Parts: sequence; C-alpha cells; structure tokens
Amino acid sequence: MKKTILLGSLVGSSLVALSFANGCSSSSSPASATDAGGDHTASSSSGSSSGSSSGSSSGSSSGSSSGSGGEGGTPPAPPTLGTQIDRMGRPAINTALTGTFDPNCTTASCPPKDAYNADSNPTHWATYVAGFAQYLAIYDGLDGTCGNQPAYTAAAGYTTLASVLADDMLWVNTSNSTCQQYLGVELGYLGISNTDCGGRTPNENTIDLTYNIVAGSFVLADLPTGGTVTNGITAPATPAATTFPYLAAPH
Repeated sequence: MKKTILLGSLVGSSLVALSFANGCSSSSSPASATDAGGDHTASSSSGSSSGSSSGSSSGSSSGSSSGSGGEGGTPPAPPTLGTQIDRMGRPAINTALTGTFDPNCTTASCPPKDAYNADSNPTHWATYVAGFAQYLAIYDGLDGTCGNQPAYTAAAGYTTLASVLADDMLWVNTSNSTCQQYLGVELGYLGISNTDCGGRTPNENTIDLTYNIVAGSFVLADLPTGGTVTNGITAPATPAATTFPYLAAPH
C-alpha cells in the first residue's frame, strides 16, 4: 500500500519536525537560506545543461501601443521586468528545504523562500548547501531509518545530495536517447546507475521522486517515481503531448 504524504503535512508545519524526533543527526538546527554552504557540485561531465532556472518576474508594461499591432501598426513596447519571484528549475526543492520550519514564515510570506526564488545568480547557489543538508537530515528520519538517503555517507553526511539539489539546473546527457526519467543525470552522479538523458518532461512525476529521495525511501526498482511515498497525484488527467509545444488536446 502506498503511503500518502500531502505537501502541506510534509513541509508546512513545525509539528512535523517534532514528530520526526528532530530527524537524523546534523550539525545544527535547520537554518535560513543565507547560511554558508559547502562546495558547489557540478553534475556528470557527460551531461550538458538544458538551461539554468530562469525565473519568472513581476513587472509592468513600460509603454503602450500607438497602433493596432496589425499591418502598418506599431507593436507595443516590451514590458519592464521587475524582481524575479520564482525559479523554473526543479519543483518542490525550495518548498521542502528552505525555511520550512522557520517561525517567521507564514502562509503569506516566507523571507528565506522568497530570497531563494529571487536568486538568479548560479555562483551564489552553493550558499544554500548547508541549510539544505540540515533539512535533509530531518526528512531522512521519515521512514525511521537514518542514513539511507542517496549519496549519504558517514564522512560527507548529507552534503553531497544537498549540493546536487542546490545546483538548480535541469541537466541533459545528450549521448542518451531515452528521456523518461526526471533527474536522470543527477541520479547517475549520486551513484544510481541509469541510461536516461535526464531533464524533465511534462508527464514525469517530479514530486513523488523528490519525496522518495529526501525521505530515504528511494528504491531503484521503483523508478521513475523511486519508491512508495506519494502525494496521491500520479499523472495528469490528460497526458501532455510528446512533441513540442507538448500541449494536450483541450477538454
């Protein structure tokens, strides 16, 4: 029987942290996104980045159209971009690993999460590693066994996995032609052998795989979701198309 863990109960309440009995061993309590981190980890050399997580922005239009936009008209001026408010890399990482149990966070605002979303500088992302590692230690206790997250060792602790997750890019290994596994390149770097090109396609169950990696319930034989922990949503009601622009037929 699958275990169902809703996102709100997994990461939205400090009561969860108490129920883990403070999770597994870590150097200190969970920290904010500004804590100094370890070395920045690059993924497999055979993989190439399919793009850093360029975020969405808030802003307003800097001009108005002086014509109809049709033949002979003048197109409107492009909008002026404001502050970046989100990233488009890996889903759920910020939700689970940044400021989750911070008492200053509310449903309306969470400064550490907002700062993470607004950070568009890849050279700065290594500073999140230490905080990620501390939260990974908490989630590692979900299944009652410490030290069974991917890439955990007594020497490195949770730093290796934290480094991979902090490097918020989607990696693609162009030498592989099969592309059906979310985090395929990253899993290979963590020692989980696979022949997938990685990246992320619209139909992949990204959340369940993330849950199973951080909860220590990852099982190689259960790929592509990697285990039995689930948010209860296994597929879209209408699968996306397999060719660009991947739009499904309308309802």
